[in-house]
Amino acid sequence: MTYASRLSHQPSAGPGPLVLPPGPPRRRRWWERLPGAAGIAELHETIRVRLAEACALENPPPERFGFRFDTAVWLFMVTAFFHRRYFRVESHGVESLPDGPVMLVANHGSHVLSWDGAMILTSCLLDADPPRLAHGMAEHRLMELPVLGSAARRIGAVDGCRETCRDLLHAGGVVLTFPEGVKALMRPFRDRYRLVNFGHGFMHVALATGAPIVPVAVIGPEEEAPMLANPRWVARLVRTPVAPLTPTLVLPLPVKYRIHFGPALRFKGPATPEIVARHVATVRNTLQDLVRNGLAMRRHVFF
Repeated sequence: MTYASRLSHQPSAGPGPLVLPPGPPRRRRWWERLPGAAGIAELHETIRVRLAEACALENPPPERFGFRFDTAVWLFMVTAFFHRRYFRVESHGVESLPDGPVMLVANHGSHVLSWDGAMILTSCLLDADPPRLAHGMAEHRLMELPVLGSAARRIGAVDGCRETCRDLLHAGGVVLTFPEGVKALMRPFRDRYRLVNFGHGFMHVALATGAPIVPVAVIGPEEEAPMLANPRWVARLVRTPVAPLTPTLVLPLPVKYRIHFGPALRFKGPATPEIVARHVATVRNTLQDLVRNGLAMRRHVFF
């Protein structure tokens, strides 16, 4: 089934928003008859339509990397609950995302599960216009985990290698990268929101594809699960790059998330080591300023 048929609507003549034509009423699923299920059914339909619209902007479609539309709808139902009700995310500037391929470069603060990445992806789907399906660039060892890795692939995440990133951008997609890498997960609480050195891989991809870079400052994840320790023997046991121990274990604290999407940055020129390093420093400094301004705007960690 094509994404157009999933949308059940057609574009109007000329540029403008998609228009829903009249059609037969949709059959109610059995669980929609349960008490209080009307709101869940409405959210399910909203996510289904917006996700189909987002997928239609990519050619070829993202299934080649393990994305599954129907599973992703239900996974986004879960992230939408945390986005709307638990973290109460405020998205600033997401409505100005450029059309076509985009590379999102964000600070990384979630120590246990990647709630910061999930909230960015959900903001791009629910708050952007048009909705976009952002593909998280994940560390290879994390993608090999039996449950989390499988769920990540089905919602659109991919192994964080340059070839895959270029492929998605050439298809017109949105990719999300954390250039701090796993080093950010080792950052002690006293150094929260202080960016560590960036890797250079994302800049090589940006120069090769011409995709604009949008810095994304995420305020909130550093306080959701403060790290107490990071024993290496636990990391070896679970086969992950890090194994941070936090006072909340897996469940994060209900902090208030604020996500700030900055203006798009565009870079050109040969990918020499000097030019790449200079461009990376520009992105890092821009993102650090965006994080600093976001912290200054925050009234309280929890509201």
